[in-house]
Amino acid sequence: MRKIICLLLISAAVMLVSGCRSDLGVNHTGMEAWVINRSENSLSTDHLSRNTIDFLLREGLYAAFNDEPVETLETLSEELKNTKHRKLLAALIELTYFHAKHCSDREDAVFYYLSACVYAYEYLFKDDFEGAPSPYEPEFLFACRYYNYSAAAVFRYLKDKNLLLTHNVNMPFLNGFINLRPSRNFLPRKLGEYKTFEICYEYNPYGFYSLTRQSGLGVPLIATGGSDKVARDKNGFLDVSNVAYPATVFLRFKTPEKGKLTMEMDYYDPLNTYAIKIHEREVPLEVDISSYLGWILKSGPAYSPIHAMMDTSIMDKFKGLYLMTPYNPDKIPVVFVHGVLSYPRTWVQTMNNLLQDPQIRKHYQFWLFAYPSGNPVLYSAMNLRRDLLNAQKAFDPKHKNRKFNNMVIVGHSMGGLLTKIMVQNSGNALLKTYLGTGKTLEDYNLTDEQKNFVKEVLVYKRLSFIDMVIFISVPHRGSEMTRWWVAELAAKLVNIPGKLANDIYNIQKKILVRTGLKKENDPIHISTGVDNLDPDNKVIKITSQIPIDKHVVYHSIIGNIDKAGVPGGTDGIVPYTSSHLDGAASELIIKSDHSAHEKPAAIKEIRRLLLDHLKKVERK
Repeated sequence: MRKIICLLLISAAVMLVSGCRSDLGVNHTGMEAWVINRSENSLSTDHLSRNTIDFLLREGLYAAFNDEPVETLETLSEELKNTKHRKLLAALIELTYFHAKHCSDREDAVFYYLSACVYAYEYLFKDDFEGAPSPYEPEFLFACRYYNYSAAAVFRYLKDKNLLLTHNVNMPFLNGFINLRPSRNFLPRKLGEYKTFEICYEYNPYGFYSLTRQSGLGVPLIATGGSDKVARDKNGFLDVSNVAYPATVFLRFKTPEKGKLTMEMDYYDPLNTYAIKIHEREVPLEVDISSYLGWILKSGPAYSPIHAMMDTSIMDKFKGLYLMTPYNPDKIPVVFVHGVLSYPRTWVQTMNNLLQDPQIRKHYQFWLFAYPSGNPVLYSAMNLRRDLLNAQKAFDPKHKNRKFNNMVIVGHSMGGLLTKIMVQNSGNALLKTYLGTGKTLEDYNLTDEQKNFVKEVLVYKRLSFIDMVIFISVPHRGSEMTRWWVAELAAKLVNIPGKLANDIYNIQKKILVRTGLKKENDPIHISTGVDNLDPDNKVIKITSQIPIDKHVVYHSIIGNIDKAGVPGGTDGIVPYTSSHLDGAASELIIKSDHSAHEKPAAIKEIRRLLLDHLKKVERK
């Protein structure tokens, strides 16, 4: 006995002397490892989160889940019915999603994806579980992501099976069956009128300075139309929404009826609905604007702006007013007008960034005006005026809609000249210059059609429904660029469309020959849009002297290639002396070349001006 005690004492002494290390302790790994350990889960990796692993270990089920996942999930599902433990519910969300990812059979996979979706919905919205969900726990945010991604997997399954529009489909999940009920649709068109619904999670938009997305619940979609090309609507406007429209589908689970859950697929318009009510809680919708815009533009430009300027007839199918969405009487129209050698898609960066703001999405609708920039400026302005008046006739025939009558126009470069003409009163200033001092249209042998054409082009009044204008890099007094040999060559190569050229030629010939300025057979030059930008051109000189109507608020955004905030200099095309306007309510000078409208600083300023304008409208 004494021998045994001595051996034990000797062993203890040896252990003390050797410093035997415990099998429990802590290692220094650094903060980065801790953050990774807390943030990784089966959404972004191929293994479970630390929280779910800890849950399985506490329950003695870690090995069981690895060996027999189906039986383990069934056991936990049954236990949840009795315990109503929220930690168990959180674990089941990830475990079912994780198992669905590893199912080789698609029917099995959707079974578990649907289960994960239901569990995530219950975690977020059902109050009969132990403890309320805490927004400070990682499980809360993970539950939102698991809901969205599992809902996307269920939606993809139903789409591929052509079951989206089918009623009373029974789908199995861990706790029984779910009955798919008729969908509620809040999109501009009936569901059957869309060609397909693409899941935004499956696409990666490119070419954008930044991506416009809003986190929330639901699956962001691209609702595609029946065509890849923009078609004209009944009013003659080009309806972009027939190509694609943003949508968000939300799977709403209702209280069990006779042992069965019901599921409704609600299709929301994220440009009009920003949050929904679930059990008296306001929940933001998941939104992806950039993928929708990218889908519209993925096939490339419909035409080359260079070719369209040189041969303006190319634009016959594409010119006019584009509506990004069906007209909404509760939103203020913002019309974007592009410049020379450009087209409507030049405004996509601007629209993409502006739509990040929920207030902009809620209160504004975007329109775009396309025109051949080779045509004379006054003629292009006449067509813009016609389209805007047609919009008034179609959308506000009684001139009483407050939103329509607070319209905003944003013009870049030459587009700013067209825009300015919309808010000027020309009187007879242009007509007198064109006809000669003391002359009237009656002094010339013009037909009634020719007289009306001249009046429409040269005599105009401010459009009363335009309330604010934003000028960006606009050559109000012309640009020396037009005297560069390349620009002079381009002006000579511009091909004015036949009918317009003949109309202008015949009118000018009668006037010039009658006044003795030209002989009968002398050639007559027809000014192009490029000619009109020459600082010595009569059109640019006279329009720069006509004041903007006093009822219109106007702002300037000007580029300076050298430095922001410094008046003077140039954007490389238009000097400050041409783009500056006395009387502007504000003037912002940004460091930029001539493409200032695409720069973040300019877009930020447009956003500020639109939000200020909105406050003013709401005070009226």
